[in-house]
Amino acid sequence: MISTRSLALAAVSLAGSAKALSSCVLFDTTWNLYAFGGSSDVGLGASPWSSISATTLPTSGRPPFTGEHLTCHLNQYNNLFYFLGADGSNSNVIYIYDPSSSTWASQTTTGVPDLSQTDTILDHDTLVFFTLSGSTLYQLDFSTITSATSGSGLAWDNEVNNAPFNSSYNPTMALASNHIQFFGAPNVAAGSAEIFVIHYSDFQAAAQAFPTLNGGAAFPDSHGQATSFFLDSGDAQLQMAFVPDDFSSTYVVTHWTSSSTAGSTDGAPDGISTYINTTQILPAPSSKDTSSSYAASDTTLVQLDSTGALYQLQAFSSSGGYVVNSSAAWSKIGYTLTGGVSTNGSTSASSSASAAASSAASSASASSKASSASMSSVKASASSSSTKASASASASASASASGSSRLAQTGWWGLVGSGLVGLGAVLFL
Repeated sequence: MISTRSLALAAVSLAGSAKALSSCVLFDTTWNLYAFGGSSDVGLGASPWSSISATTLPTSGRPPFTGEHLTCHLNQYNNLFYFLGADGSNSNVIYIYDPSSSTWASQTTTGVPDLSQTDTILDHDTLVFFTLSGSTLYQLDFSTITSATSGSGLAWDNEVNNAPFNSSYNPTMALASNHIQFFGAPNVAAGSAEIFVIHYSDFQAAAQAFPTLNGGAAFPDSHGQATSFFLDSGDAQLQMAFVPDDFSSTYVVTHWTSSSTAGSTDGAPDGISTYINTTQILPAPSSKDTSSSYAASDTTLVQLDSTGALYQLQAFSSSGGYVVNSSAAWSKIGYTLTGGVSTNGSTSASSSASAAASSAASSASASSKASSASMSSVKASASSSSTKASASASASASASASGSSRLAQTGWWGLVGSGLVGLGAVLFL
């Protein structure tokens, strides 16, 4: 989450060949919107974007945005942006942008998984990347990397070698309650998703059902794009937006688990109980473009499509309100990323991008200085020796079932930072 997906535009070089460039959108921690990729990167200020004066961002240290499998992520603790796959010739380099200081940095990694058919999320609490490639879930601990880079390459680890997927699965991943939800997984019913419990490094014993609350059919078991809504409080995300490739709707999926008792809502955030493990339905995007990039703030979902058009959906009326905005409708933002023209006169998901920023209006500053929340977290992983302190109580517990790599329904959990240890359970509703 935050995790965003890449979008593709087409750029014709002087020699007439297409050069791969890609773009994405991100929010910072005070919900200013940014667009990255193409010939320049821009800050667009905060919602409602009724009048925009785009701020061009610095280029020193900037990635070339030539990767075909770009993912873009917000580190909410430190107000940093991370870019994986931004350099098509150096997939082992992760780029870092600090919106507070307007500076770029980069970090070299080793053992990079095949990015040709993957998706990646950044865990909110542990700041560990998780990438599914084939049937293997890889992890990369990025908790010590901020604007200063490590002197040596960070190593990707094979976190789970027996994920319940085959190589044909094209993953769609999003984060909620420190769990990774896998949409469109093979042999899963519509309206359900496979779940990986990060803090215990294993998959939930069965796919989680998310029945709809406000009418309409369950979300399809298909590929799409997904991103998580952040919380203004700085706590771990609890709600996700899933846009399937059939554009049947925009599905807002809520997931929360008790840290002490299976099936209990004790300790749940105020107002969430009715919505735990459910789906709420909102209109599908106006632009039916499967190569779009999405990002979410605490209330708003933004789409950047392959023509460079930007659209917004105010999914929630206020931050921390779990019921969707019943009058929500997609509207176009008065700003367009221009310059993408394909070699055959059209754009497609496999085309790539070159975007030059152009403004449709004026005012609104894009520079934002966000204060970092003082938060940390536990990662109690069976395959990792690194443990991180956490002030968040959203970690769910589990234990491995005998003879199975899937997660059993009970386990131990810990809050090392506070010195508390308790017996936990994964909540299935």
